Amino acid sequence: MVQVFQPNLIIQFIKENGTNIKVKKDEYIYHTGDKTDCIYLLLSGEVFVCRMQPEGIELVTHFLNEDSIFGAVTLFCGPKTFSTFSQAKVDSELLRIEKHMFEEAIYAHPEFTKEWMKWVDIERSRHSTKIRDLFMFGKYGALASVLIRLTNSFGVKKSNGVLIDTKLTNQELAKLIGTSREVVNRHLREMRNDGILTIDKKKITVLDLEELKRINNCENCDINVCQIF
Repeated sequence: MVQVFQPNLIIQFIKENGTNIKVKKDEYIYHTGDKTDCIYLLLSGEVFVCRMQPEGIELVTHFLNEDSIFGAVTLFCGPKTFSTFSQAKVDSELLRIEKHMFEEAIYAHPEFTKEWMKWVDIERSRHSTKIRDLFMFGKYGALASVLIRLTNSFGVKKSNGVLIDTKLTNQELAKLIGTSREVVNRHLREMRNDGILTIDKKKITVLDLEELKRINNCENCDINVCQIF
């Protein structure tokens, strides 16, 4: 798939200065209300960043894989607390760096500043388009949006379509669009019946990407924006 932007200088800085931590599947990395005193880099594995909605339904805001930076939402804002929580989807390895050290590096190195500004701009665009897709086209359209983003982030081209090369349960897909597993079950069944996708051993192959784009009224966003990260 097309290569997306990565703040490589910043990633390398964290790799050289961060503290290694390992987390088991389902283990929490930080909780809602914890102080935002660290930045994290995912070295291996997969991590969900989540928000609990008022009605008690969990919403995954970011589905992260290797070299993803997270926990950096309150830089240069003084003492804050997380409004989200993060949890390992599988056994994972991370690096953690103190926020004040990270901020000092951004200030001290103009090349870091340039990378960081671009990364933040992409993050904001991703967030706004995710919110649009979640609320403008119903849960069927939201699922189509998530599947499109997953093909961009985890996709492997096959002769019959695009394989989303990560295992996802229907419950996890439900969390990605903030709904129940039953709703996702129904919509996936409809998509299978319509020849849009197949599912084998919890891996989805998208057969008709253009139909997903039609369902979601896709605006063909920049590849850097149309990601699940």
